[in-house]
Amino acid sequence: MCSKSTLRHRGNYNRAGFTLIEIVVVLAIISMVMLLVIPRLPSSDQENLKISARTLASTLRYVQERAATSQTGYYLTLEPGTDSVKIYEIGADGSGKEPSDPFLQKQPVKEGIIVADVSIPRLGKVSDGHVRLDVGSAGVRDFVIIHLRSAAGKFWTVMVFPSGGKVKEYEGNLEAPP
Repeated sequence: MCSKSTLRHRGNYNRAGFTLIEIVVVLAIISMVMLLVIPRLPSSDQENLKISARTLASTLRYVQERAATSQTGYYLTLEPGTDSVKIYEIGADGSGKEPSDPFLQKQPVKEGIIVADVSIPRLGKVSDGHVRLDVGSAGVRDFVIIHLRSAAGKFWTVMVFPSGGKVKEYEGNLEAPP
């Protein structure tokens, strides 16, 4: 049997601290707020440059795979000195039209990142004007180097290798594969 003093002690305790459920709820709310806020924070030029190089490389891989599987030709127009990279599907009459694939309709280079130059062995280094890069069922015809530059003057290099679909991206301004 319990004495009166023991009963009083058991019933008269202080509730200090938080329960596990309260902590989990607070963490869930903080996580949801962060999911909404973090994507809206401004990203750095360096991060945009890296993302642009990777997006351009994956877009080029995808275009080559799509051309091979659908037996449809594509071409990219690049304007060195600008952020303009456009993809066109070659129609039955040989003219360029907007691709039917929504992924190919997106701009692969982020705002503020420019195509510094494009090097193709048969054309040399092109720093202004327009460059057309044809992509057929066998991939690209020539080895291509595309330099992307941020406003801060940092570079990333995208290299497209002929007849295989291989596309690599590297940090820095490279003139040949490492």
